[in-house]
Amino acid sequence: MIAHSPTIFASVAWVAFIMAFCLLVVGRFDQRDGLSTVGAGLLAYALTYACFMQHGNAPLWLTYSLANTLLSLALAFYSASLFRINQRPVPWRLIICGPISMGLLMALLLETREPRMLAACAVLIAQCLLIIWWARANRIPGGRAHLLVMIGAGVSVFGILIRVVAILSGMAEEMRYDVSNLRQTISLSIGTVTVMMITLGLVLMSKERIEGILKHMALHDPLTELPNRRAIMEQLEREIERARRNRSMLAVAIIDIDYFKKINDTHGHLAGDAVLQHCARLMKARLRHSDSLGRYGGEEFLLLLPDTSTEGATIALDDLRSHIASSPTLFEGQPINQSFSVGVFCGIPGSQDTGTSLLGRADAALYLAKQSGRNLLRLAETWVP
Repeated sequence: MIAHSPTIFASVAWVAFIMAFCLLVVGRFDQRDGLSTVGAGLLAYALTYACFMQHGNAPLWLTYSLANTLLSLALAFYSASLFRINQRPVPWRLIICGPISMGLLMALLLETREPRMLAACAVLIAQCLLIIWWARANRIPGGRAHLLVMIGAGVSVFGILIRVVAILSGMAEEMRYDVSNLRQTISLSIGTVTVMMITLGLVLMSKERIEGILKHMALHDPLTELPNRRAIMEQLEREIERARRNRSMLAVAIIDIDYFKKINDTHGHLAGDAVLQHCARLMKARLRHSDSLGRYGGEEFLLLLPDTSTEGATIALDDLRSHIASSPTLFEGQPINQSFSVGVFCGIPGSQDTGTSLLGRADAALYLAKQSGRNLLRLAETWVP
């Protein structure tokens, strides 16, 4: 089916303009989500097709040189969006090379035909390949929206190559923007679809990033950046199930900063926050990759040590305890000494054991450590089924 090329340009320009307006309104020039940059790219794309639509009825500098420069600018905005969505610095110097090169080449080659068309195709292909590279480099962990961007840019390269083959085959006249034929229809359709794919992929990447931030906020303590009570309790249930299934040892430790109220009363709550952050960093730095540490509440931390014997848990926790006791927190140039008491359950979870029951045993052991003078470790009564 052969479509009327100017009609395709007009339809796409109108749709792209509406989408650009929507994204610019929603984005409100907020650089944090990248939507305003995507909207700017769509606006440049809409203007591109508006210029293409006038080919044959307006000067060539407008319908070809300016049009392709605007198209290159649209791809530059899409490239910038990949970085803004991830809140990374935008390499504007490299990105802007595309539109600048396109503008200069179109101005220099305006009176030619094949060289001008091939130069435009070369710049656009280079920009699409950069989008593929940057989309992969800026993908959201666990997300898949970047695949849409990569596929869109890849198929766009294929559509541009159709034009290149036609030009090199001596059919440049058939690829004029005011000519309607099957090859032109296929090329324009591919270009239209892929730009929409890139736009949708960028919007979904922004959505994935925002969802990732919200999930992180929901499961992490904002002060220490450790998993919060909800997250560490969910991890505890998973570790219990795994230990029960594999019949392996699991150590569950409740760590309590000694005399934390006194630290707050003496040095202030900001100093108390600094102590919690300092202790969290020290403990996290000395744990294995398989261990899990979370803020259980207030001045308490919950530590999970899978596949750890009683002896191994005792050695590891005593090492943490002595390290923290010998590493004061520096607050406003003044050292603040701290220590912690810890109660530990260590064993193979039984069929009736739950996170609550194991925490109850560890908490009872913690109470004994406090009663015995603090800065101590006490083991809960354990049993192996």
